[in-house]
Amino acid sequence: MNTVNIELSHDYEGGGLFYIKPSSATGEIADEYYAGYGWLETIKRENTSDIVFPDLHAGDAIFYNYTVRHGVAPVESGTRYSMAFFFDMDNPAVYEGEDDLEEFEVRLHNGFSDMELDVVLVYDAAKGKELWDILYDKVTPDETVFYSAYDGDLLRVLRSGTDEVVSHIGITRDQSSYTLSQINLGSEL
Repeated sequence: MNTVNIELSHDYEGGGLFYIKPSSATGEIADEYYAGYGWLETIKRENTSDIVFPDLHAGDAIFYNYTVRHGVAPVESGTRYSMAFFFDMDNPAVYEGEDDLEEFEVRLHNGFSDMELDVVLVYDAAKGKELWDILYDKVTPDETVFYSAYDGDLLRVLRSGTDEVVSHIGITRDQSSYTLSQINLGSEL
């Protein structure tokens, strides 16, 4: 998700759009900025080592994506007006590339003779943690399931009912069938 924010006024005190800068050493944002919104009431319109207020005037526009932590400081006097537009670069209506955004079917086969498997879709999350969505649980031995995939999807195959990773699958258009078995136990397919 991306945002275009257009400043429509400049006759107010305080307030204004700001960004929270990640640490140059770690790339992380300080934990205090994740602990609710109470700290916003104390913020003043001045740049610090953590907070940057872009110098925007009426008619100026600024573009940023969802990964940029941002906010608006309280207005002390006057009225602040702005207009925001949100759009997604993966919108097929504006995409001009090849067919990378089209779904395709992938065959996943449990080749184990004695192990049920769970298949999860992996999402990257904040602070390097992963989020998983369960696609299939308790895929029985010799069972085949079909997944509507996108190029680049990342799947984890787990021993059913546990977090034990049996295999990692990086989905590509070049391969539409995967068999999970003792041969590729723990490997990246």
